[in-house]
Amino acid sequence: MKLFRKLIGFTLIELLLVLTLVSLLAWIAYPMYTQPMNKARRAEAKIALLELTDRMEDYYIANNNSYKNANLEKLDSAEKTSKGYYKLAVLATTNTTYAVQATATFPDSECTSFTLDQRGNKTSTGTLSECW
Repeated sequence: MKLFRKLIGFTLIELLLVLTLVSLLAWIAYPMYTQPMNKARRAEAKIALLELTDRMEDYYIANNNSYKNANLEKLDSAEKTSKGYYKLAVLATTNTTYAVQATATFPDSECTSFTLDQRGNKTSTGTLSECW
């Protein structure tokens, strides 16, 4: 009487094929995941800058119609956005002008930073032409 053993399991070729397919799917799916995430993070920066400009206008009224010497501490604002993806800064201020900036704290080559001034002029740095 011959004993036949039925082997149960996967061959090395089958395992490598499955790993290759999973890797290929991950390689395709990763950019599709990161782009919407970066857009959501950029929205956080824009909202934070708009809130910061509101605080600048309050500061202007409270300081005899001057933006001079405004900073995050005087504006009672945090140094980072609510989820921490952007660092906020008040750039050069004069009596009549100011600019606020949000700089990415995560790798985002498309839109590195956003700037908004007292006139509502929006600028950005990065490779994407329309970050705002």
